[in-house]
Amino acid sequence: METVHYRSKCMKRFDHVIGKRHVLVLLLAVAIAVVADGKSGQSALQGSEGLEWSGKPLFVSGQGDYHTYRIPALAVTVKGTVLAFCEGREHSASDSDNIDLLVKRSTDNGQTWSAPQVVWNDASNSCGNPCAVVDRETGVIWLLATWNLGQDNEQRIIARTSKDTRRVFAIHSDDDGQTWSVPRENTAQVKKANWTWYATGPGSGIQIEHGPHNGRLVIPCDHVEADTNGCYSHIIYSEDHGQNWKIGGSTPKDQVNECEVVE
Repeated sequence: METVHYRSKCMKRFDHVIGKRHVLVLLLAVAIAVVADGKSGQSALQGSEGLEWSGKPLFVSGQGDYHTYRIPALAVTVKGTVLAFCEGREHSASDSDNIDLLVKRSTDNGQTWSAPQVVWNDASNSCGNPCAVVDRETGVIWLLATWNLGQDNEQRIIARTSKDTRRVFAIHSDDDGQTWSVPRENTAQVKKANWTWYATGPGSGIQIEHGPHNGRLVIPCDHVEADTNGCYSHIIYSEDHGQNWKIGGSTPKDQVNECEVVE
């Protein structure tokens, strides 16, 4: 399994811990049939309360049109279709440069899968960090993602020496993931002026099921604040079925980063 390196300045002191955590995340991805390095994943996770896990590769580095596949995300539609998203990195394993958003679909609980479909391709720029949430009331699948110029890497964006910045977009499908909308930018709604780096996900969002906010769509994110370069986790949410997004709560202290959200 490939080694994963984290780039953010604020994460350096946690590299030895976070690296192990990410390997566990990749092992889980193998168990649910999404892997990046082509290994079969058979018996990747076994013996958990009598359960035996197995998997098969969906995106294999070097196969197809891409050098590397990274950042897996899963969603299950209201019709039971399984959607497996990832980044397709065309030229290298780099976090910047030419990156497309891809998806495969399975209508038989992961037994067979469609060919990869490009959800978002913007020439030589970076379209990534897929984070999906299914609206169980409308059936619409929302995919939150980020964009930056291919030449603008994370270090330049944080240092504010980049030509552009990190932007946030929402994409949706109302036909069970068969086709996808044109990405719609909502950076102004969900990114503060003093935030430099920004990432949606990775992983999946949720729709709240209980309490006064029943039906709210929630996406986990992280950001870096200018001047201090502090890294924080935060959420964004929608109360109108994905039409508009707002900034939710943020961690009170920095030195946190990629995150998940649960109810």
